[in-house]
Amino acid sequence: MHVRVAPTVSLSPEERVALERWAGRPSRGDVRAVRARIVLAAAGGARDEEIAARLRIHRRTVARWRARFVVQRLPAVESASRLAPRAGAVPERTVRELLRTGRDGSGDGRASTRELAARFGVSHTTVRRVWQRFGVDRGSVAQVPLRPDPRFPLVPRAPAGLYLHAEDQASGFLLGPEPGGRSWTGAERDPEVPDPPPSWAPSPGSGAAGAALPIRSRRMIRFLAGIGRALGPERAAEVYLHAPGLEHEATLLRWTRGRPNLRLRWFVDERRWSERTLRALELSGRRSSGAGPRPGRGETAGSIGRFLAAYRPGGAPFEWTASAAELDRGAAAPSLRYELSATGHPGFKSPFRALGDRPPDPRYREMARVVLRRCLRLRAGELVTIESWSGTIEAANAVTLEAWRIGARPLLLLRDEPTYWAAVRETSADHLARAGAHVRAAVERSDALVSFFGPSDRERFHALPFPTRDRLRRYDDALFATAARARVRAVQMALGRVSDASARMYAVDVERWRDEVVESSAVDPRELRRRGTRLVRRLRAGRSVEITHPNGTRLRLGLRGRRPELVDGIVERPTSPARWSIATIPAGVVNVALDERTADGFFRSNVASSVGLSDTVGEFVGGRWTFAAGRLTRFAYERGQELFAQSYERAGAGRDRPGVLSIGLNDRISMVPLLLDQEAGTMTLQIGRNAHVGGSTRADWWGWLLLRGGDLRVDGHLCVRGGELVP
Repeated sequence: MHVRVAPTVSLSPEERVALERWAGRPSRGDVRAVRARIVLAAAGGARDEEIAARLRIHRRTVARWRARFVVQRLPAVESASRLAPRAGAVPERTVRELLRTGRDGSGDGRASTRELAARFGVSHTTVRRVWQRFGVDRGSVAQVPLRPDPRFPLVPRAPAGLYLHAEDQASGFLLGPEPGGRSWTGAERDPEVPDPPPSWAPSPGSGAAGAALPIRSRRMIRFLAGIGRALGPERAAEVYLHAPGLEHEATLLRWTRGRPNLRLRWFVDERRWSERTLRALELSGRRSSGAGPRPGRGETAGSIGRFLAAYRPGGAPFEWTASAAELDRGAAAPSLRYELSATGHPGFKSPFRALGDRPPDPRYREMARVVLRRCLRLRAGELVTIESWSGTIEAANAVTLEAWRIGARPLLLLRDEPTYWAAVRETSADHLARAGAHVRAAVERSDALVSFFGPSDRERFHALPFPTRDRLRRYDDALFATAARARVRAVQMALGRVSDASARMYAVDVERWRDEVVESSAVDPRELRRRGTRLVRRLRAGRSVEITHPNGTRLRLGLRGRRPELVDGIVERPTSPARWSIATIPAGVVNVALDERTADGFFRSNVASSVGLSDTVGEFVGGRWTFAAGRLTRFAYERGQELFAQSYERAGAGRDRPGVLSIGLNDRISMVPLLLDQEAGTMTLQIGRNAHVGGSTRADWWGWLLLRGGDLRVDGHLCVRGGELVP
């Protein structure tokens, strides 16, 4: 004997919540109510006969909806009644005419459904079903003045706006034609939610609480106006609002009176507002636009719904409205999803901060803009490699972001400094000195290179044995040699030198050091070039230089017509590997190789520095050099005398010859270690090596002193007066 067994019904938590919400509504107002009760009872283990007796329906009805739910799940409960006209069976124009006739009683206000059926060529049952489906009540609607927005079969298509403040919440959805199946409109309202006063009604005034409402009202109007601009006059949106007290506020009512395409639905309970908003999101996520199905719409709508479900009133405010272009492209929902995920507001979630997971400092953004656009002149489509250490990742991120904005293609190479120092302890320095073929290939294929100096802990680096330091430097040498062969435009960022340890070594304040490096790196190199061009012409044509200062400095130096070097930060593509060089940023100095045979007089420094020699770091204060017949004959220091003497003894031939004269151009520098020669108007005298700027001394040693506030004359022409560049 064959025994028929009813299928077992099991529910997920999400399905149970939806079914219980539908089951709590009146059966006559929502066809889903009875179906939801059937499924809930079946999930509870009740037999079909028990459910039929309890709900006073036929047993076959129970069996039918049990079976449909097992196969189709929630869409089966939501599906349209078989008695409703099929989508497309009645032309849309006919539906509109039936709705208008039903709402305003045009023609014969007492016309029956049969008379109207004969007029429009449909059955009388179709007329009645259309009226019932869209909430037309012939007995009461004739008393309401006509609004210019008859409710066509519209459904939520996409989010148009979201507004969340401590007191108020609002969500707007673009409405569009139902593509098929049962439509869903605002006519399906919750009976517990009272209707707002109609926008055509006389303004009731601001009421007792009116004095406190204008600010809230203006904020809400601004939000609604944003939705209205995106919609235009031809499209409609339904806006759900939970804003206690604003539903009777005169200013808001007057504003909405002339905007029938914004349909406002008010909710006195925040939970009800949230349910309706989430429901609209769910429906809009299932629909497809006229352009065809969009993959991921349901996932996007679900993600937005999860954000809203986690939001608590009183959290961080949030306001977003879609643009007309986003609505046209169907990109409004993804845009809202991104905005919610990018805010990091505590009302939605706790932000996760990964390495560099924050917008770069605006000063870094400006620095990156100047370096890429002015110094390297990077163009769209070019390849740029950015080599950074962990201490400069935020600045490197700013460079990466600016490269994307230009349209270039950046590659970020990150070196972690703590890991680097661990490797120095645990492995051979030779391993760290080798630049891999894959790294060299990246640099070789690049059009530009931005290298952040590192490691930043110079105190630790200089504490290493000299052979170890020498081997570790080979990595950069190999990298830059590759860039030279490929003639890559390159800059090295001095920001990488800034660290707490290096600040202790150079005896400077680390925050002031960092601020000054960033600001001086953002100086427009075109301005530096303008300041240096006149000085270059004078030095190129001159024969002698005289430096004087009230501190007793009086020194005459010779020039040999050598081409001065203007370091303004602008990088040109080298014509050959031999002419390649990497520009240091910040920039701003004019260097000229001196006549090695001419130097007579006295030079006294008034700038304290922890760096004054090529091979060591120490405190150098009050240095005094005396020259005669082109040679250094005597030296003395207030502090650093012994350190200079030891280094000077180790140096080879050419150490006592005048080497290079530098004049600074950058007015943002005043205390940056190793770049003090770039301070505007500062003069730096170097002895020893000068072959790198066109001189003849090739010694591996050099030392220097700096002077502020002095005068400089070239062949008698004043070029620097009191430490200021003469225009």
